[in-house]
Amino acid sequence: MRSVAASRASCLAILISALAPTAVLAQSAPPPAWSTELSGLKLDAGIETYSAYYSMRGTWWNLSAASAPDFDKSRSFIELWLQPKLNGHYPLGNGAQLYGTAALGLSKTLGSDAFDYRNQGEARMSTAVLGVRGDGGGWRYDASFGRQPFTLGTGMLLTAGASNGYSWGGGASTQRKAWGNSVIASVGSGSVTGSIFELRPDEAPEAKTDTVVRGASVQWAPGKMGVAGLAYLTVPKSTAIYPGDLAPLAFIDSGRQGLDTWHGWADLTGVVPGVPELGLRAEFARQSNTITRANGRRDPMRAEAWLLGASWWAQTWPFAPKFSYHRARFSGDKPGTSTYERFDPMFWGNGLNNWWFGANGAYSWLNANIRAERFIVDAYFSAKDAVQLQYVKTEADQLNSAVQFGQGVRFTSDGLLVGVPSRPLSSELYLQYARVFSPKLIAIAFLARSSPSAGLKATAPQGTQNWTTIGLGLTANY
Repeated sequence: MRSVAASRASCLAILISALAPTAVLAQSAPPPAWSTELSGLKLDAGIETYSAYYSMRGTWWNLSAASAPDFDKSRSFIELWLQPKLNGHYPLGNGAQLYGTAALGLSKTLGSDAFDYRNQGEARMSTAVLGVRGDGGGWRYDASFGRQPFTLGTGMLLTAGASNGYSWGGGASTQRKAWGNSVIASVGSGSVTGSIFELRPDEAPEAKTDTVVRGASVQWAPGKMGVAGLAYLTVPKSTAIYPGDLAPLAFIDSGRQGLDTWHGWADLTGVVPGVPELGLRAEFARQSNTITRANGRRDPMRAEAWLLGASWWAQTWPFAPKFSYHRARFSGDKPGTSTYERFDPMFWGNGLNNWWFGANGAYSWLNANIRAERFIVDAYFSAKDAVQLQYVKTEADQLNSAVQFGQGVRFTSDGLLVGVPSRPLSSELYLQYARVFSPKLIAIAFLARSSPSAGLKATAPQGTQNWTTIGLGLTANY
């Protein structure tokens, strides 16, 4: 049984989590297609590609019928991604190394995506980073700047450093991830690492917020046991708006500017004696600020979010199933109070096992004013074949309060209201199959079916429909 478990563990390293409903699976990096060395300078290059096909029926649960009756709820589209990449490493002596990466990202959508952007695409630098790293005397360090990926913790607040979709295309595949500009410095010893950073997102013109995030974190990573950490973030500059009491009629301009956040996370396995297969997860964030409402009144902001989860991997069972359960809450703005309580998820993401709650739900629920419950079963039929089944249930945290940015605005006997009058929003079933042909070639197929619940139905006098998405994806790296 030991060899069987080892084989399944190697499969798990490649297949354990989908990064997006239709994106590349987590995997070990394949060897570069080209490499050379010039006077100590090591260079390697390769090409990363992703191709995907999507077919949707009942898009947006038919909610568009009220405001956009011409919107086609049945649509199919293709997304293409091509990224040539060059890496360099140069030794500086005394354990230090100069490194850099340059990559050009080319995205293209053929057809109309879920947001009705048609045949959009863009060629732009996806990565351009220079840094120095090394170790000595029991310490290690790393300092870098430029366009580069960066994820804090598991991606609750900081991971999606770049826009996808809009006029850039690729909105469903979400291949762009690197921050538009960053400065990151880390120092560590043993299993503890401390970091400071400044991040500026790479935003499409239609999604421009000019946000600057500064912060510091400390993380403990005791090997196979997992990770735990604590971070403090502040936003000295941003034009990102918040929905007000009557969104979309009353927005809070520059609501994110001045936001302060404490964020903690722990994702650990084997901490319970006698149950090495049990994983435990806990995360939280607390936010504070002062916001200026549309009428000029300044009010305090106090928001919070948390996630609790547990998993158990039955490695010796047939197909080595792994069972996971997560429950999360992201506070909404409570009507009738002067305090603004709506949580700001900032640049969240990192896949369906983390901060995307449903393949269709990830389009719709912005991790603000929602409660989510998620069940996951992973099964490994071989070292190259894996299946994942998810069930996600989503509810509103506060009734008659903005869920996204004004959806559900309606006239009632009490006047104009926003949000939903009943908590249940949607439930979704998601089934995915992944096949690893090689570390360079991975294919996935998925089916997502999302059903509207009482809250959505109550705001849609035109009637609602189930939203079904079929997706096919192929990663081919050279």
